[in-house]
Amino acid sequence: MKITHAILSIALGIPSVASVLGCAQPASAEPQKAPRVVEIMVHGGFVPDKIAAVEGERLQLKLVRHDSGACTKEIVFPSLGIRKELPTGQPVTIDLPDLKAGELRFECGMGMLKGTLVVAPKK
Repeated sequence: MKITHAILSIALGIPSVASVLGCAQPASAEPQKAPRVVEIMVHGGFVPDKIAAVEGERLQLKLVRHDSGACTKEIVFPSLGIRKELPTGQPVTIDLPDLKAGELRFECGMGMLKGTLVVAPKK
């Protein structure tokens, strides 16, 4: 079988027929850890409104809006350029990019309800 793969690879001018057919798996340098999921309830504000993280940590926010007020219909991360609609009763997931140490502000679309993501330096 290996000889057949080698002959086909040479004949077709490709590094490996197995890789083209999806049989070969690329080696990864480091397995990715699943992101930490933080659940935020949106009901007259963000609960919790202060979230702790560590620099370089993969973070996923899962928001569920429990009211129908105009102020809570979206969440905005101004410094990240993220703006997401929050339909009442439907979970919304936000995968955050790699975060640098410091404080990151988030707010409602009207800028009245606020929260902070505090990112500690990596040790």
